[in-house]
Amino acid sequence: MSVFMLLKKIFNNKIIRGAYLAWFAGALFYFYQYILRISPGIMVDQLTREFNLRAEEFATLGALGLFAYSICQIPLGIIVDKIGVKRTVLVSILLCITGSYLFAVAQDFWVAQLSRVFIGIGSGSAFMCALKIVADHFPPGKRAFLMGATLTLGTVGALVSGKTIIYVMESSSWRHVLLNSTLLGGAIFIIALIFINKNKESHHTKLNKHPLPIVLKNIIKIMKDRNILIYAILAIGLYTPLSVFTDLWGISFLKQKFNLSQSSATYIALMMYAGLSVGSLVLPWLSEKYNILNISIFSCGFIILIIFSYLLYGAPISEYSLSVLLVALGFFCGAEMMCFTGALQFSKQENSGEIIGVVNTLNMLGSAILQQLIGTLLDLQWDQTYNSYGNRQYTATQFINALSVLTGVLIFCCIISFSLKKIKVTRF
Repeated sequence: MSVFMLLKKIFNNKIIRGAYLAWFAGALFYFYQYILRISPGIMVDQLTREFNLRAEEFATLGALGLFAYSICQIPLGIIVDKIGVKRTVLVSILLCITGSYLFAVAQDFWVAQLSRVFIGIGSGSAFMCALKIVADHFPPGKRAFLMGATLTLGTVGALVSGKTIIYVMESSSWRHVLLNSTLLGGAIFIIALIFINKNKESHHTKLNKHPLPIVLKNIIKIMKDRNILIYAILAIGLYTPLSVFTDLWGISFLKQKFNLSQSSATYIALMMYAGLSVGSLVLPWLSEKYNILNISIFSCGFIILIIFSYLLYGAPISEYSLSVLLVALGFFCGAEMMCFTGALQFSKQENSGEIIGVVNTLNMLGSAILQQLIGTLLDLQWDQTYNSYGNRQYTATQFINALSVLTGVLIFCCIISFSLKKIKVTRF
């Protein structure tokens, strides 16, 4: 079907049009939370100078948000399946708006940390609700592509916002960036209010009417399911290089190893999102088309390990070559979406939110732990040197040593991926 025919079908059919608009509103929220999530990594110099931070302290700005995000995933999975997507999304956007505003006006570091908790809790439902809309409103043959498109829209937010954040900081301050983000959140709240239907009005969505004890029993059952857990662990390996490197530590690492300016390091680091925006569409589509889901996950894990190892341990390369390398790394990180597709093979419509919650909990919790661990390892290696702004200075070697934790995680996930051969995945 051509793009024109698809658009005509969507425009002429009220139910299909409503489903796509609901998905777009959910994906737009995911786009927004990505902007909030990556902002500390771009503002690293400004924030460490403003609050006089150590690496371990700065890491809390990323880790606290991810901890809050991950801890809320299973409860949010239950909430989404119980009360529906619309109310969950609206409350979540309000939490993100509150967190963005608190961060913008924070005078004490603990207020900035608290704001990241609000953003983490609010962001927790963005990805889940977008996937829930896809799982409940679209047939299996279209799910992986739309799930990939969700991730693509989020990564476009990260990619486009990078230069915008730097421009606003250079022309005013980092606080203005967050105030503008607060206004953007208000606009997305209105879009979600209009386009996401209440569950009682949906022709497709089936809410989970089971009592809470039965739901909790189902959660425990999901967490004991070997198949789902393997996909969850692999999602950590496929996604962590992106979340840890690009969201928090990558810009500082690139500045040190490759002697780049902040603007160049930011632009090149965010090239991972350019690759991810393509990979999260192409890889799931190919895996569905040729029914090679497990082979694709297995192959992408090893390719990510090779590329990331070269990035850390290889000789310095040109900015162009570095950009190409990070685009490739981001492309293969798009295989993370296939882990959700694989896990949802074992779902029913009324518990799809719970399964997404379990997988995303482990995924984001792993990222949060690793972000904080890398900050701790940097401080343990610190040699009492400061940069021109009076902030702690970490060398390229110290960054490589700390980021080597990710190499170990990737090796472990590559070993685990061998067990996928024993899992039968049904054709879509």
